[in-house]
Amino acid sequence: MTAQRLCVMVTSSLTATTFLRGYLRFLRDAGWEVTLVCSDGPGAVELAQEAGVAFEPLEMAREPSPLADLRALRRVRRLLRRLRPDVLVYATPKAALLGALGGRAAGVPRRVYEVWGLRMETAAGLGRRVFAALESLTMRLSTEVIANSRSLADRVGELGLNGTREVTVLGAGSSHGVDAVHFSPRAAVPALDRDVAEWMGSAPGPVVGFVGRLHPDKGIDTLLAALRICADRGLAAQLLIVGGDEGAAPEAFAAAADTRIPVHTTGFAADVRPLLRAMDLLVLPSRREGFPNVVLEAAAMEVPAIVSDATGCVDAVIDDVTGMITPVGDAGALADALITLLQDGERRRKLGAAARDRAVAEFAPETVWAQHSQRWAG
Repeated sequence: MTAQRLCVMVTSSLTATTFLRGYLRFLRDAGWEVTLVCSDGPGAVELAQEAGVAFEPLEMAREPSPLADLRALRRVRRLLRRLRPDVLVYATPKAALLGALGGRAAGVPRRVYEVWGLRMETAAGLGRRVFAALESLTMRLSTEVIANSRSLADRVGELGLNGTREVTVLGAGSSHGVDAVHFSPRAAVPALDRDVAEWMGSAPGPVVGFVGRLHPDKGIDTLLAALRICADRGLAAQLLIVGGDEGAAPEAFAAAADTRIPVHTTGFAADVRPLLRAMDLLVLPSRREGFPNVVLEAAAMEVPAIVSDATGCVDAVIDDVTGMITPVGDAGALADALITLLQDGERRRKLGAAARDRAVAEFAPETVWAQHSQRWAG
């Protein structure tokens, strides 16, 4: 029997190397003839070679750019007519839009939109209307829509973006799960960076961590405000911020926090495990997500998380079982949760152990990958 041809399309090489490592080889071993399509950035060629799959570079501007997008759309259509995939799977906004349009024009029979979040949720005015229209167009041109969390699927329906198209959630959600062997408190991990270790040793109090893109959507301002409330109530804590700058200027964090809250920023970290191990708590006060992978990674390391009740975040934690959930933007409620957990080491330990148990039971990568592969082939 001839293998079915599958194209997996994302916008950037960073997305591919972060989220598709292991996945592509699994798909190839499952019998697919796989081609990865993304920008020709660092690591993309090597990723495809390691997985034993084909790679087709395709430059796509992440932000709206009408002329560049039209050129990219022509390239997508030509590429898909040449490859003639049986199934085209796309994720991330720009790749999804171009994939849906180009796949429809090229006559690809199965076009699967994997929704990993809604950019429009934190947009306003004209920008929100434009993002909504593009999301709706992408979904209506797709033959199937799969959301990576139940709350995200529900939000899509509430906003009327999918028309009559059903939005599916596979298993417990997530786009690729978490490797609980790699992310484990018992795994051999690199030593903590000396600068970070020295900083932590020079400041008092437990370590509150944030890992993710440093973007206003991530709610770091709420976290800083909550920590100021904690300091006002006499609770000393350190803040460790891990991630690359995307509009939430990291140099402003220390000034915004005040001198009672030691803040250290590491920038982007290729391996976050030493940093997660150093944290007593992970906090993700995001205003929108699809399904936050970092919460699963922390869970596998037995680090409990406090998350907001934003779309996607609520699926990553079971409240008061594997972590805690507080309202979006509510610094007071977040401060209450921080104080509760930072003052109770045994409760943190129990939440962390339960978080790892859930990560192992529900989010093994092979389980998540198989759910998607079987769905596409069905």
